[in-house]
Amino acid sequence: MRRAQQSVELMVVFATALATFIIFYALFAQQYGEGARRQAETDGTTLTQQLAEEINIAARAGDGYSRKISYPARIPGAINYSLEINNRSGSVDLAMEMGSGSFFLYSAPTLTRNITGEPAYASAYGYSLIIARGAAYVENRGGMIIINQTKAVR
Repeated sequence: MRRAQQSVELMVVFATALATFIIFYALFAQQYGEGARRQAETDGTTLTQQLAEEINIAARAGDGYSRKISYPARIPGAINYSLEINNRSGSVDLAMEMGSGSFFLYSAPTLTRNITGEPAYASAYGYSLIIARGAAYVENRGGMIIINQTKAVR
């Protein structure tokens, strides 16, 4: 009888330790997920601001300005992201899928709406330029900012 009681007590101690471990693991995992989400939002915001600033520099520099810019294929902590230049609002727009159906949206203003490039499309919101991930060339040709994602600036 005494051995059975000791066995039961040992199982209770192990079950309590296991339950405590699982609770702390869940709390730490949640905190890590929140930290990763916040970092992804910060990285996305910074990337959007950098692209908008690059367009602003090209607009201020004037005719003949050209520069290669690069940006990441993915943002850690985000499932997917897209950058779009919207001529109607005069902004660089970020849409980032964060998982579980949640999205993070951010817009950074540009000094000009005279921006063109490929691929482009027209929508109810105006003319937009979708930015592919990797590298692009920004140049100013007579006041028109050109985003070229396929070949070097001439």
